Amino acid sequence: MRTYTLVASACLLGLVAVARAESSASAAPNAYKGLVPGQATRDQATKVLGDPSAVGRDRYPVPGSPDVTDRVFFGGRGGTLRGVSAGSVDPRYPTRDKIVASLGQPEARVRFQTQELLDYSEKGLRFICEASGKTTGAIYFAAGRRRVPAGYPNTFDLRGKAPTAKPAPAPADFRVGAAEISIAPQRLDDVAADAKEHRYTLHEDLLARVAIFQRGDNKIVLAGLDVFGMAPWDLRALRASLAKRGFDQVFVAMSHTHANVDTIGFYGYYPKAYAQHIVRQTERAVLAAAEKMMPVQSLKIGSVEMPLAGGRVVDLVWNGRNPGLVDPTVSLIQAIGQDGRPIVNVIHLACHPEVIRRNEKRGLSPDYVGTLCKEVRRQLGGQPVFLNGSIGGMLTPDAPVRGYASAVTMGKGFARFVIQAAKAATPTSSYDLWVHHRPVMYPITAEAILKFLEHAPGPVDIVERRVRTEMNAVWIGDAQMITVPGELLPELGFEIMSHMTGRLRLILGLTNDELGYLIPSYDFRAGTYEERTGPGAAGGPITRSVGLELAPLRPPSTPGAR
Repeated sequence: MRTYTLVASACLLGLVAVARAESSASAAPNAYKGLVPGQATRDQATKVLGDPSAVGRDRYPVPGSPDVTDRVFFGGRGGTLRGVSAGSVDPRYPTRDKIVASLGQPEARVRFQTQELLDYSEKGLRFICEASGKTTGAIYFAAGRRRVPAGYPNTFDLRGKAPTAKPAPAPADFRVGAAEISIAPQRLDDVAADAKEHRYTLHEDLLARVAIFQRGDNKIVLAGLDVFGMAPWDLRALRASLAKRGFDQVFVAMSHTHANVDTIGFYGYYPKAYAQHIVRQTERAVLAAAEKMMPVQSLKIGSVEMPLAGGRVVDLVWNGRNPGLVDPTVSLIQAIGQDGRPIVNVIHLACHPEVIRRNEKRGLSPDYVGTLCKEVRRQLGGQPVFLNGSIGGMLTPDAPVRGYASAVTMGKGFARFVIQAAKAATPTSSYDLWVHHRPVMYPITAEAILKFLEHAPGPVDIVERRVRTEMNAVWIGDAQMITVPGELLPELGFEIMSHMTGRLRLILGLTNDELGYLIPSYDFRAGTYEERTGPGAAGGPITRSVGLELAPLRPPSTPGAR
């Protein structure tokens, strides 16, 4: 009898301990349906959440919201729950007011045009709220250190500040030309070191898409290339050649498609003949656009926000480093010809084109950018030119599966937002074309980058482990752009944009150089992937400092110019 009592008591104590542990987990601020990131296992998650296979790998439907899913992330050998990006309503956090009442003021806050991000990294939570205050996305992850230090600038307001100006008629000397040309390899047996092992095909044509904006003798060239990247010596040769032909303000933006080969040579093999072919073809595209210059009826700009319900743009974009920190804006600069039809549509958004894994598929492709540009041309007319944004950290596809079909689906998905931006576009009040060029020196402390630059296949402007590159402030009408020589993490882009004054504010990533990841000082994590493939700890702070210097600059003819 005594033995039975002892056993029963032990069982009871065990049940109480389990109940307390479960209650503690459920009470954790960052618990998702009782599952705590960093503690719960995949088996436990499956028992609680069920089988997600009907929706997609590790995705669960949200009742009443057919376009939104909860996405669950696992990592480690045991399949530990890493985090959840959820569109389902957490009864603890239904509104902004309830969030603040429960958790206090956020560590960081970003106000987009129609949405808001609240960051509680120390508690393992981030939230997306509508302008009304309703919570539409909750991101759960392992609680840790405060990501944005106390006292650091932490509230960025991206809502329109510039007053709505009266549309101005296009001056007679304002002209626009546009063209595209293939930059696909002429031969596929010399784009990899081992042609037999790395046998590629051309799945979809790769293009250089170019727009030229001209007023009087002043010309600005925007070139968007379907490339992984371009080396500084090749970009220097291209721009020098174009300068001799009268084009001295040239901005070459790399889409960073991972479905093209490494034309920088960073990962071991530099396909010199192919890189030089890209340079020649891009120059041909610029000259072809110059031959098509024509007067415009108007210059229009517009933007639209993609919904961040679920803490990401569902099936399109999510942040693989800091979930929830996504730039949801799709922007458009549109030149309308005298016949009322678009001459060019300059498209801007932020997402890595890496739906297609080149080394798995072997077919070269512009990734989602190809379909995006085709759809915009089909629906709007005119020449599309794609420019990527602050894609660092990693703004990457949220596609349920990878491959060519998913790239097409994503391209069409992004195109729908470009069409919305076109419908919302309004004429500019200015036809200024203005550039402020700013040389920048980056100290290189990341050993992988330093080793490459010191033994690069071509000449690099590097002295005492410092490399020379550039940033630029560019104005086309009411559209203000700042060029960045790498993959800027989005929160640095948010801070710089919050100080810009244009009616349309854009960060042009990977433009005129590609130094890799540019990371905020407070988020630098020594030894991780982004930190190893960028200039080092100073890269983000330098970009931030120069970006904040360029942000308030305006064309001399505009009110309040500096």
